[in-house]
Amino acid sequence: MSTNNSNRQQKRRKPQKTYENKHLSGPLYDPNSSRPGKIQKTTNDVVNENKIIERPRKYTITVAIPASVVDSAPTLEMKTILAGQIARNLVIFNVDEIVIYDDKKKVTDNKVNPNLFLAHVFQYMETPQYLRKALVPFSPDLKFAGLLSPLEAPHHPNLHQALKYREGVTLDKEGSGTLIDIGMFRRARLEKLIQPGVRVTVELPEPLAAADTRRGQKPITVKAVSPKTPREKAGHYWGYHIRLASSFSRVITESPYEGGYDFTVGISDQNARDMFVDGITDGVKSSFNHILFAFGGPSGGLQEAVEADEDLKCAGEDSAELFDLFIDPRVRAGTRTIRLEESITMVMSVFQAAIQKKGRD
Repeated sequence: MSTNNSNRQQKRRKPQKTYENKHLSGPLYDPNSSRPGKIQKTTNDVVNENKIIERPRKYTITVAIPASVVDSAPTLEMKTILAGQIARNLVIFNVDEIVIYDDKKKVTDNKVNPNLFLAHVFQYMETPQYLRKALVPFSPDLKFAGLLSPLEAPHHPNLHQALKYREGVTLDKEGSGTLIDIGMFRRARLEKLIQPGVRVTVELPEPLAAADTRRGQKPITVKAVSPKTPREKAGHYWGYHIRLASSFSRVITESPYEGGYDFTVGISDQNARDMFVDGITDGVKSSFNHILFAFGGPSGGLQEAVEADEDLKCAGEDSAELFDLFIDPRVRAGTRTIRLEESITMVMSVFQAAIQKKGRD
């Protein structure tokens, strides 16, 4: 009986796997063969030679989103993930300004203020990692900030990335100047007195990476520049700034740009033009300075926001009159509803070429 059991166990045993051929394709590698197998390139062996094309530009891109977008997420954790997805989508398309506007007559969720919640998450993500401790105050809205994916934008350089421009925060005074933390082992020095804790954009004498600096070195002499200088002179996308609007009309009337937005696009799923018809982007104004894309809420769209705005003398069904172009990305979709983060990707992808072609350099 014991002999039969041992025979069965021997039959069930499988030959041990060998990994001698893990880097090869085709038959087993024979060192004596005149034609060895082809060695495959692993992921680490593949070098991405594609570089980001950067072109100096003066035009700006603004996207207005409703605060109620986070109402569809039931928990703070899911709201954080949703906000992170939206921020990533906007950065992919080089958005310079994000406007968060109230699109309802009253706030339905007392636990989380959607306007401030989105602003806190967007601010946290836009701030370079080495500046967050000094510049981003603690907030319960950032409880799940660890779930957010990094933006990987040019003003968030890695250790070996050499840039001529960097973001920094002012530290202590040194003589007639101010020391600045610019995310390097070596401090920077600005020949100007500024109080501690102020975020500044600085220009270095030459491109420099953090890996090429050491502690204890003499501070680098830098000069302060406008946050738009890296975009206008070097073509670097330099992040976004955030603006809160108490109503939809204030998205347009409180524009920070002189002359306001000279071309506006409204996005809605009601009574709007099919976005995918030929020539839809031909209507974009040539040599525009500031373009605005306004997205509606998840339920009533832009019409609901217009209807809830007491300052507007316009009915919801007449919302198209407020924009130069009023489009619907849902007309040919295979689903009844399109989420805001999906709509942003669809719309900005369609208009990306026209923006780059017609925006003023």
